[in-house]
Amino acid sequence: MRISETNLEKFRQYATGGRVVVFDTETTGCSRWDEICRIAAAEYVRGELSRTLALYVCPTCEMNPWSEGVHGLSVDFLSEHGLAPEEAMRQFFEFLGSDALLVAHNNKFDMRMLNQECGKFDLCFAPDGIETCDTLALARHLRPGLDSYSLANLIEELNIDGTNSHDALDDILACAGVFFALLS
Repeated sequence: MRISETNLEKFRQYATGGRVVVFDTETTGCSRWDEICRIAAAEYVRGELSRTLALYVCPTCEMNPWSEGVHGLSVDFLSEHGLAPEEAMRQFFEFLGSDALLVAHNNKFDMRMLNQECGKFDLCFAPDGIETCDTLALARHLRPGLDSYSLANLIEELNIDGTNSHDALDDILACAGVFFALLS
């Protein structure tokens, strides 16, 4: 996504006077055959944290060992604690609602995984009034010249209280901190 002055103003309006939903996914891998195994979201209304959602999802595919090493979620754990993919997506879409700015760090990946999940399980993802913002693109635009635009580096650069643990809930809270710091 290209960041323009119009987009920046729109993002600032959402940040100060609207509804922002920050989300993150953990997945079984990065291919078109992989699935979401954890999804988390945090809703901010007029810049204040309102509520959170964090769900484990029981995948119907194999777990890539590299992915399990990153987020620590095993198929056995997810089989015991995870929701069916259709139920998890239903809860996420209900949480998201409409008329919000949907924010993620490197949102191309998370949006691709959401759309992929919807296609695989014959779900519809067409929320009304949803705009998107990628904190990776936002940081590159507002803070040119950084050595790294990883979430972990941005937390440090912007002196954000948070951690990039590859747990979706931790990551959304850190991403929200980055989003609001960049726009302040």
